[in-house]
Amino acid sequence: MARRTRLGKAGRRRFGWRWRRNPLRRRSDVVEAWLGVVTVVLFCAVPVIGWWAGQSVDRALQRVARVQRSERSLVPATVVPQGGGPAAKAAPGAAGSAAAGEDRDADAREGEVLRWTAPDRSTHSGKVPVGLEMWRGNRILLWTDHKGALVPPPLDGTTAATHATLAGMAAGSAAGGALLMSRQVLMWHLMRRRMDSWERAWARFDQDWGRAGAGG
Repeated sequence: MARRTRLGKAGRRRFGWRWRRNPLRRRSDVVEAWLGVVTVVLFCAVPVIGWWAGQSVDRALQRVARVQRSERSLVPATVVPQGGGPAAKAAPGAAGSAAAGEDRDADAREGEVLRWTAPDRSTHSGKVPVGLEMWRGNRILLWTDHKGALVPPPLDGTTAATHATLAGMAAGSAAGGALLMSRQVLMWHLMRRRMDSWERAWARFDQDWGRAGAGG
């Protein structure tokens, strides 16, 4: 037990030797000790930075989502009949109806002319990109603004929350990486200064040793 107590005291003395006055301690040792304390304190703030960044991005994206939902509407659209198109050639019967429905979906996605009515009651028609179409059963729905112009779907809350979480994680990781990199750079400078100091001290010691040997 006594040996363990002595080992524990020795470990604490080795751990905190930079904080105590002794002939071997240099200014760079004190700076390194304070640098470690500052690094630990700042590293504890990294999660706070990530949380703050995530919350800021989430508020901004949720605000964008609300604005988009108020400015965009989901309106039904119909396929403009084309003479001699696949719709006219669809065969009757259950199997034929299923095949015709699949052909109809594929043809519409390939750019058939669609017609829709905007919230302001104006009528529009044209070829619609696949990414702007929505299918609910046999209905084709399109996102438009109040005047009927095609627009992408509004940002949904789940996507906004996901992007905010990723932004917070990225901000926290970037802050932690920048902190560790800054510490490594400062430690490299301290080591350079320490090596230069040791070299100067050794040069003085070597000169004194030479004079002592000559005097002997």
